[in-house]
Amino acid sequence: MVKRLALITGGTSGIGLGAARKLAPSCDLALAYAGNHERAEKARQEFEALGVHAEIFARPLGSYEDAGELLEQVKSSYKRSPDILVNSAGSIHDGFFMTTDFAHHEKIIREHLVVTMALCHLTVKGMYGNKFGRIVNLSSISGSYAKRGQTSYAAAKAAITGFTKTLALEVAHRGITVNAVAPGLIATPMTEGIMQFLEKDPKRTIKKVVPAGYAGTTEDVGSLIAFLCSDEARYITGALMVIDGGRSLGDPGS
Repeated sequence: MVKRLALITGGTSGIGLGAARKLAPSCDLALAYAGNHERAEKARQEFEALGVHAEIFARPLGSYEDAGELLEQVKSSYKRSPDILVNSAGSIHDGFFMTTDFAHHEKIIREHLVVTMALCHLTVKGMYGNKFGRIVNLSSISGSYAKRGQTSYAAAKAAITGFTKTLALEVAHRGITVNAVAPGLIATPMTEGIMQFLEKDPKRTIKKVVPAGYAGTTEDVGSLIAFLCSDEARYITGALMVIDGGRSLGDPGS
């Protein structure tokens, strides 16, 4: 039986890799990454050792054109369109809105929002024709839980939530589900600096900012993403699934 094809951006590290590991038993994998070739090859070899068909695609993503070129590479390699799309690529660079160059904010918006919309626009056409598709877009609790220095990131993630809900409404009748996942503090290469800061500051330890008392793992988020991509989740669409150990609920107290 031919496995479903999952295209995962940011798929060789962090949450993207966590999702890939959970999808690997049931999917062929197309893993896109920005530029860390050594890490990408390590991920590919990991899946190869497990007997999983996984290919890596070096493609920095910042525009519709970039997204289109990535999809063409994937289709050329696999001779088919993705059945599953996980949009998890994007960087984060905190900075106060009025003191950072506006080009910085435009870059964040392009990487997170524009690329997510572009890949959805490009892949949903094939899903529409096949009457099946699973799309999971990475949002964040930052889209509704304000944190200083993240104006552009918060704007992009909040917009992704609204976009996800509306796209879900438009394509639900064709067997396509579109959902968003909003992680909180997850231990990834991107959050390494935050983790180190919290470990050094006794007033803001992880236990004091996350009610569960610990940071989540990429496997935690990957498991949720894999479920949303499964047949068991066929009746879930347009949802925003928060996975943050309770952080967005409020101050856990002392």
